[in-house]
Amino acid sequence: MTTIAPPPTQLIISFCQSAYLWLKEDIENVVVVHCKAGMARTGLMISSLLLYLKFFPTAEESIDYYNQKRCFDAKGLVLPSQIRYVKYFERILTYFNGENQPGRRCMLRGFRLHRCPYWIRPSITISDHNGVLFSSKKHPRTKDMPPEDYWFSAPKKGVMVFTLPGEPGLTEVAGDFKVHFHDRQGDFYFWLNTTFTENRKILNTSDIDGFDKRKLPSPGFQVEVVLVDYDGSFSTGSNAETDVKKSEEGSSIAPASADAAAAAPNQIKDPGSNDKDDVFSDGEADESESSKQKQAEASSAGAAQSAATPAPSPGTDSKSGEVASLSQATEQLSLGNMGSQQSHAATSQPKSEETGGTVSSIETTNSHSEFKAMAADASVFTFGDDDEDYESD
Repeated sequence: MTTIAPPPTQLIISFCQSAYLWLKEDIENVVVVHCKAGMARTGLMISSLLLYLKFFPTAEESIDYYNQKRCFDAKGLVLPSQIRYVKYFERILTYFNGENQPGRRCMLRGFRLHRCPYWIRPSITISDHNGVLFSSKKHPRTKDMPPEDYWFSAPKKGVMVFTLPGEPGLTEVAGDFKVHFHDRQGDFYFWLNTTFTENRKILNTSDIDGFDKRKLPSPGFQVEVVLVDYDGSFSTGSNAETDVKKSEEGSSIAPASADAAAAAPNQIKDPGSNDKDDVFSDGEADESESSKQKQAEASSAGAAQSAATPAPSPGTDSKSGEVASLSQATEQLSLGNMGSQQSHAATSQPKSEETGGTVSSIETTNSHSEFKAMAADASVFTFGDDDEDYESD
């Protein structure tokens, strides 16, 4: 353990097994544990050993005992991530008979900052024990953008969201990983393990390392980490290719057909989500475009219903014809708008891929607008939260 980071779970297990064998050899044998200050990392390992030797049944009791014996102020093991890993070890002992488990393979989709004041817009670095996995300062799509531009507001007030539109996620993680945020007020960070973490993990300020040292208070602040199970099967094709395919699919629809009218709502929704993931959407339209889509869906459903009903009386023939023609016109208009949006997305790819030149300022503007376009649909970010919206300053 060379830093204040919690060790890999396998290292905790190996240490406890080795210490137990040594203590069992002779009643006079002792174990000496130390680190730079002899408190935090030392406390993590000793608390884990006390659990392993069954001195205490829970991680909380073991940590409390160590803190009382080690420090006058009972503040020996206090870092949230280190305490979290003692609790991970308790679960390994309880549910896995002390055997280390392989890391669950996940894709880190993004983050959501709840009750986030305007002065928290951090850069992001994700790493594991082997090195950096993702950095917003080095990623091609965010390295030239200030954090204020790639953190965008969700419709739920006080919620800021970060993800990469059109991509499976930020990086693949398995087992231990660290999320490090940095802004003008300082750093805050935390370590998690995918095997013991649910796909939507919310951390309070008391669960985050270093947050208590920040100068400005942020009451109620929370970080939500969004993971999805990952098997390597996410599509890696470019957005342009996806848009072209969907454009071709949209152009092959026969609007006058009752079957096509019934399928139209699903086809309209498809371009809005490249990977069909319900966690973050990759292409929400603005409110005006959303209302047009709703109108198209309603009129298409009406056309399908009229096609399924028996032949109307002569007095209603003219009205049915008007409804059908209106439905067809509205659907064509909606599909036309979709086609223009898709062609715009297809042409927004950097021209350097074709000519070897540099990316123009117009393309940079398109990249910025791509991030901002994601905050249109409240259902994408709120997950049906019933609590009152937080009014950010």
